[in-house]
Amino acid sequence: MILGLDVSTSVTGMCVVDTRIPPDDHGSHILLIDRIEFKKCKTLWEKADVVALELAELLKKFPGEYRVALEEPLMGFRTGMSSAATITTLMRFNGIVSYISREIFKVDPEYISSSHARKLCGIKMQRTSIAGMSGKEQVFKYMAEHDLQHIQWSLKKNGSAVDWSRDATDAYVIARAASIQGQLKNV
Repeated sequence: MILGLDVSTSVTGMCVVDTRIPPDDHGSHILLIDRIEFKKCKTLWEKADVVALELAELLKKFPGEYRVALEEPLMGFRTGMSSAATITTLMRFNGIVSYISREIFKVDPEYISSSHARKLCGIKMQRTSIAGMSGKEQVFKYMAEHDLQHIQWSLKKNGSAVDWSRDATDAYVIARAASIQGQLKNV
């Protein structure tokens, strides 16, 4: 099994795929697609505790051997994007989640960039100005029409899928890419 994680300090997406089952239109290879929310957490360490509890529960629910794949954290600055403080916090939290994952699943975490994962999954990205939507939205739209078409997301009052569905979808892309590529790099 592969656990894909899209680590963020607000919502961490998670997805478990069973690599023994080939992907199909019914998503039988997806054992879990969900998120870990941190609304009640005030500190990074409280968030770490929540991650540890959730991942331990996940292992109880789906026992077995795992590979753990995480999206590589943002490595540089882009105009109008995250600040140095945000990137530093995210990298710190990614390291904490990596360590927790290693302790719980007894494997070294693997890392893959979001762009490489998307490419492996066949998602052709466009600039936001051309597509009219963010990268996360493009990934969600593509996967909702392909691998995740069977998923019935909870809806907001305006009828659109809940925000965390994008994080869970990103986690699926990481897990699926890890399945396609095989062993990923360990940093």
